[in-house]
Amino acid sequence: MRQSSPVIAFLAAPPFEVLDLTGPLSVFTYPTVKGKPYYSFQIIATQPGDFIKSRGGISIGDSRRYSEYDGPIDTLIAIGGEGAVEQQSPELLNWIRDRSSRARRVASVCTGAFILAATGLLDGKRVATHWRYCDLFVSRYKHLKVERDPIFIKDGKFYTTAGVSAGIDLALALVEEDLGRAVAATIARELVLFLRRPGGQAQYSTLLAQQEGISDARIRDLPVWVRSNLTRKLDVETLANAVAMSPRTFVRQFKSQFDETPARWVQSLRVEAAMQHLENGNMSLRKIALVTGFRDEQALRRAFLQQIAVTPKEYRERFGGMDSDYKSEQPHILVDHL
Repeated sequence: MRQSSPVIAFLAAPPFEVLDLTGPLSVFTYPTVKGKPYYSFQIIATQPGDFIKSRGGISIGDSRRYSEYDGPIDTLIAIGGEGAVEQQSPELLNWIRDRSSRARRVASVCTGAFILAATGLLDGKRVATHWRYCDLFVSRYKHLKVERDPIFIKDGKFYTTAGVSAGIDLALALVEEDLGRAVAATIARELVLFLRRPGGQAQYSTLLAQQEGISDARIRDLPVWVRSNLTRKLDVETLANAVAMSPRTFVRQFKSQFDETPARWVQSLRVEAAMQHLENGNMSLRKIALVTGFRDEQALRRAFLQQIAVTPKEYRERFGGMDSDYKSEQPHILVDHL
């Protein structure tokens, strides 16, 4: 006979980010056992009142203040938002420490990491948060190992995620831990999600990040041009011609904008393109090398080791598409063996 449903408790400090709550919640509502929900839920507020207000003014009810909740918690998730970045009361931090010691898992979504970090529970651990808040996070909490790229990080029983929608990725991973890959894959298909998000562990693409940060209008479109011409010889002269500069002027402007060599930068865009091919299909490594501008498979392998410290084969095994066994899973039958 199955024990009572694991309780997923969402801790919210208003104003909170709606998707930080509703995204993971939607994932957790799908698994069922004999027609009944596998998980149960509790919304816990840092402030008194029956409703908690989100960013944008939408309020959600059926919440309880943390000091009024003494029920079970299997997984405690601190969700992000403007309220999460603010300083929290000592009473709340003590409550989190106490409940975390008894919970099976403790997690945060986006800036919810600020709440957990304030308790000291994350000291010495690898953590992630929204890329825009990383500098503030690092300045406020000196004893953490903040990583700027991952979608989410697991360190022991603690999980932290990148910005907003990364909470959905985390929820799928937790369902996979509890109920298996087939169940998580079925939910992902039902919600039209990726079980493993394209881009692997990157919070956002190199292309997007660089376009946002380029102040020189003459080279603002260079990342897009390079991604469309990866199979060409992309040396300094070619890149300079693409933006109508002399090679000397280009090298000077490039260094001021990108703070790395053109060769290393081109390699990073080629690796990023190759990562997407590895995630989304069964193209051979030799073919991927050719279509992304590498001389051969060995050059592709060397670039992966230099850029992300894993081989293309290891990357595909970790972040590749679903196996055919899971593609045939019936979407309405999530769990029938527990």
